[in-house]
Amino acid sequence: MNESMALEDKYLLPTYEKFPFVLDRGEGCWVWDENGDKYLDLYGGHAVAAIGHSPAEVTAAISKQAAKLLFYSNLVYNRARAEAAKALVDFCGEAGSQVFFCNSGAEANENAMRIARSVTGRAMVVVAEGGFHGRTAAAIAATGLKYRKGLAGLGADIVHVPFGDLDAAEAALEGAAAFLLEPIQSVQGATTATISYLQGLEALCRKSGALLIFDEVQTGLGRVGAPSARHAFGARPHMQTFAKALASGVPAGAVLVSPEAAAKVKPGELGSTFGGGPLACVAISATIKAIVDKKLTENAAKMESLIRSTFKFPQITEIRGRGLLLGLVLDRPSKAVRDALLAKKILVGGADDKSVIRLLPPLTVGPAEIGLLRGALAEIFAAESVAA
Repeated sequence: MNESMALEDKYLLPTYEKFPFVLDRGEGCWVWDENGDKYLDLYGGHAVAAIGHSPAEVTAAISKQAAKLLFYSNLVYNRARAEAAKALVDFCGEAGSQVFFCNSGAEANENAMRIARSVTGRAMVVVAEGGFHGRTAAAIAATGLKYRKGLAGLGADIVHVPFGDLDAAEAALEGAAAFLLEPIQSVQGATTATISYLQGLEALCRKSGALLIFDEVQTGLGRVGAPSARHAFGARPHMQTFAKALASGVPAGAVLVSPEAAAKVKPGELGSTFGGGPLACVAISATIKAIVDKKLTENAAKMESLIRSTFKFPQITEIRGRGLLLGLVLDRPSKAVRDALLAKKILVGGADDKSVIRLLPPLTVGPAEIGLLRGALAEIFAAESVAA
């Protein structure tokens, strides 16, 4: 076994099944292992590398900030924090929206639920079955059954209803604080909500007095071919949660709160020592600026169109998702195809739906890289036909 692998296996808890190599560096859509082998990364480290690996804009910003002020708590004002909040509001929100910064998607979802309970004075949160909202206590209580199995002591104040079922949502929302869901359930297999469902949830929440929360930890920051799922689906939530791509790999999470909900949040109700630290905040600002300046939202939409129009393999029965959060649904389990792609040094993701290959590449991906994937799939499917 590789020395780095052995060292990690010795000292770290075994929380993930890992690719059989040690990554050393990355640039754009490509990563290199310790042996110098080059891989096309179409998974983006769980959708984190939205503007590519180690983007110059972000590395320069954090280097400059680290030399100036590495950290101070939220007890003081800080220009970097203010500018990051403005950038997120301008890109994904509306006039009057405000931001709470934290450190991860799970924390963002936990705090969004906490805000909803504080604002409404109610306890119950309704969630859509099949979602993935994180692994902290309340977040995993809101997550799909597979991830809650065998865990005791999870919140009784969370109720799960079928994804896409407005009647079930209406019944559960009576007296509830919020409805939390992913507009595209990425881990589930890029299961995608309809516009009518999300707009219907918005209407039901406003009728019942509950707050609608979009978990945009993966759908946000331009990935769906729009600034966020809110824009892509034309539904207005009271809160959106962000992480993953938010700071290009520097740990950061955020809750973006609508003006009417933000007005009801009181000092002392929320807090995070490291949330909104200057290092993460300059990375957030640089990431959003790069998405805007390089028109990466538009590129995500273009690359989706390219994939849908050219991946006409009979083995692919459906393409789910939007933008560059896509699930290629195969007519068989996807693992053998994913393994074959890995042998060709192309990284893709799996899903809870075992027939799905997930694509979450950097938003900088272009026709050449998409062509490499298409060609590799053609070779794999052709080889399968010959073997059969």
